[in-house]
Amino acid sequence: MQRNRSKIDESQRKMYRSSHDSSETSGQILTEEMVSRYLTRKPNFIKRWFKDNATNDLLNDCIQLKEQNEFLPKPRTSVTHEMFNNIIQGNISNHTVSSSNSQLYDYMHLNENELFFELIRDIANELNVDVVCHKILTNVSILTNSDRGSLFLARGPKDARYLVSKLFDVTAGSTLEQSLHKEDQQIFIPFGKGIAGHVALTREYVNIPDAYEDPRFNKEVDNKTGYRTHSICCMPILNRDNVVIGVAQIINKKTGTHEFTEKDINVFRNYLTFCGLGLSNAQLFELSIQEYKKNQLLLNLARNLFREQDDLERLVNKIITESQGLMQCARCCIYIVDQSILSSNKPEDIHFSKGFDMIYGEEFKVTTNDFLENSRYAKFAYHVATTMETVNINEISNDHALSHLLISNNDDKFELKNLLCVPIMDDDGHVIGVSQVMNKLHGRAFTEDDVAIIEAFSVFCGLGIHNTRQYEYVVRLTAKQNVAFEVLSYHAVASEEDVQRMVNVSIPEANQLRLYSWEFNDMILTDDETILASIRMFVELDLLKIYRIPHDVICRWMLSVKKNYRLVIYHNWRHAFNVAQTMFTMLTAGRMNARMNDLERMGLLIACLSHDLDHRGTNNAFQAKVDAPLAKLYSTSTLEHHHFDQCIMILQTEGNNILQTLTPDDYKLIIHYIESAILATDLALYFRKRGDFQKLVESRQERWIDPGRKELLRGMMMTACDVAAICKPWEMQQVIAKLVANEFFHQGDIERNQLHVEPIPMMDRDKKDELPKMQVGFIDSICLPVYKMLAEVESGLSPLYEGCKRNRENWEKLQQERDKL
Repeated sequence: MQRNRSKIDESQRKMYRSSHDSSETSGQILTEEMVSRYLTRKPNFIKRWFKDNATNDLLNDCIQLKEQNEFLPKPRTSVTHEMFNNIIQGNISNHTVSSSNSQLYDYMHLNENELFFELIRDIANELNVDVVCHKILTNVSILTNSDRGSLFLARGPKDARYLVSKLFDVTAGSTLEQSLHKEDQQIFIPFGKGIAGHVALTREYVNIPDAYEDPRFNKEVDNKTGYRTHSICCMPILNRDNVVIGVAQIINKKTGTHEFTEKDINVFRNYLTFCGLGLSNAQLFELSIQEYKKNQLLLNLARNLFREQDDLERLVNKIITESQGLMQCARCCIYIVDQSILSSNKPEDIHFSKGFDMIYGEEFKVTTNDFLENSRYAKFAYHVATTMETVNINEISNDHALSHLLISNNDDKFELKNLLCVPIMDDDGHVIGVSQVMNKLHGRAFTEDDVAIIEAFSVFCGLGIHNTRQYEYVVRLTAKQNVAFEVLSYHAVASEEDVQRMVNVSIPEANQLRLYSWEFNDMILTDDETILASIRMFVELDLLKIYRIPHDVICRWMLSVKKNYRLVIYHNWRHAFNVAQTMFTMLTAGRMNARMNDLERMGLLIACLSHDLDHRGTNNAFQAKVDAPLAKLYSTSTLEHHHFDQCIMILQTEGNNILQTLTPDDYKLIIHYIESAILATDLALYFRKRGDFQKLVESRQERWIDPGRKELLRGMMMTACDVAAICKPWEMQQVIAKLVANEFFHQGDIERNQLHVEPIPMMDRDKKDELPKMQVGFIDSICLPVYKMLAEVESGLSPLYEGCKRNRENWEKLQQERDKL
């Protein structure tokens, strides 16, 4: 008997080795085409497979059929992809009937040879595990003439494997639905226990003539069902790696003494060899379906999480709902760690600010503070949050290491059987929450696969919770900014007392103020007179009448603009006022009025008066050096963007909107004019665009009608106005030059004393004697080119060019005199 068993085992091993000699069959489904190829290429292989149960006539018939190309039907096109899509779309039931009575009737008309190969083909292309298992048992019943059979599938990790009853008491004529064990009916048998467990552990078949004489046989099933078990033949099902993937068991030979013969065993064993391949393929296919569905669930979760970013409770509701569906559990809880302690590294500082709970079949709810402080579930969650480790307890009552966490002060009727708890982390590795699932459905335990799934799930949860918290933070920050904006707006706008005082003062005439003069001097005017002079410019251009601007509104806006200039040395309200007066003179005395429409004139004056709002007395490079907040907002033209933002803020403040009567289209257009004009005062932009402007000027054919080219012209006009102090009479130019130099020196002092860097020569107080030389360089590189080009565009602008040339001569003479000393 032992020799025969060894012989069979050796034969079985040879068959497995032979079946994998060719790479063509590795990891593939056994198809008719593959069997056909083996018959052609390996006749000895066929003889080895069937030598124990086939006669010479059978072998000869097989080879002859092959030679006649009649062994099997033509190979069918693979339906794996189509079947996969149908299953995931729900078009194919998982409980398809495997063998109908008509099929059984057809089998009865086949001879022994045809029957065996037909039963092999029956499972070759089947990819549903339940159907494959059912076909294995029904086909084995036909081949061995057994009364019924059962099949167990192997599960669990290597060190704790067990069998699960998949099908029980299957007969040749029973349907899948009649025999399939549902999850709550399944029997779990550890390897080594009972007859099936012994076969799974040893990988050796067992043939028991009298079951009642074997101590491993459990008579309880017979006692309950009334069925009498006489004989049992139990055999392992192996995969390509010779690993047990299941155990098949047949009971009671229908004829004779009910004992299974040596031929029955050979047929049983050889058929299970094919079945091992078919079952492995079906399990791989089932695993791919499961993985696909899990991935779809995770993708659906991610999609939902990123849709719900404005409300934490709704987000967690979706998380818990998805968790229960994904993990197949009876209860799920989510705990949110208090944000105020996220930066703490002390475990004792961790506590939960919120908790959410859902029991299967009940409504989602927010937990009470008592639940967070006293429930055993929260204690488990706290343990996970502090240790940052996953906890998987499949037998709560047997886990002594965490038994102290089972003590609960609250009355909870939920029977906790098993628990899986994982930390939820943010991008910085801080625990921001804990996900907890309890009681796997159908009495099962949480597996390593479940742990992997919920850990991946928790990554998405962490992103969702973090994003929602960030959104809530941004909402709060926005609210704070709105409050701050209201406060600043109140203090930034002119007081009603000042407005009423200015409203009641008559506006001097333009000639009285000398607004049309290129030699205009603001130093002789008081601050109030500069406000009145600014309003007069709008009056002279007829803008107040055209755009129906109320007198109190223009007074309030003008006073608010002045109020938002800081008391720095040079870039203050007086500088802005002078820039606006130069623009006014260019439009009027310089005859540029004819080239601009009303909206452009209005936009240019607003831009000039606003172009240095809230200037800090330092340049763009300094903002970057000190990593100022403004530099974080704008990477280029930092201060210019800020000036524009301040301009818009004032215009949008109640009582200051001088553009309130404009149509939406005109409003949008004039805002564009203002923005481009203010940004044009950045000399970096001037240098980039000067070449294009020069080409247009030199062509002498440009009429400045195209919007893009006209914007370029307005930009050059803004630069000319911004540096127009260089064109003033020599006495004024010297005073203004010293103001500019002192502001630059002030920045240089900060760089040297606070930032510990050496300032550039223009800002180095130690080189103040080089001011004439620096002024000549400034005129040559920036001023003369723009004034020369503008004079060529419009001869009425020549006074600016001439004044600039005179001052260059004066600075050069001064430098020469200093060089002689």
